Amino acid sequence: MDEFAFHKGCAYGTVLVDVEAGRGVDVLPDRTSETFAAWPAEHPGAGIICRDRASVYTKAVKEPAPDVREAADRRHLLQSLSAAVKKTCRQHRNRNCLRKHTEEEATVANLPEPPPMLLPSAELPRTQIVERTRHRYEDIHRLLEKG
Repeated sequence: MDEFAFHKGCAYGTVLVDVEAGRGVDVLPDRTSETFAAWPAEHPGAGIICRDRASVYTKAVKEPAPDVREAADRRHLLQSLSAAVKKTCRQHRNRNCLRKHTEEEATVANLPEPPPMLLPSAELPRTQIVERTRHRYEDIHRLLEKG
């Protein structure tokens, strides 16, 4: 379910879509919780309602159909995430946090590179399961060689 504009800024409706069947189910004349709340009672059988995060629909789903599971759709989740990232970036850009951090990284980048660390070889401990796995590996390759 999602709202849409009949006339932008003036009149909005709600469209209901069966995602599994890939077809529209119904169009409601407005986007009020009262109008939608009547729909599940008249059309039982919906197991999951995928909706945006508008609080209008939360109440409308819970009261008439408490057994129906709600899910947020990917488009609205990504839209909310995108808005949050833009807002955060805008806030930090205005405070010069990002520029300051970039300048610090440039200063650090001029330091000489530390010498590489020599690490011991990764030797597995001699446990029963490790030994059994090694023997199976050897058996498999022996059988492969035999064809």
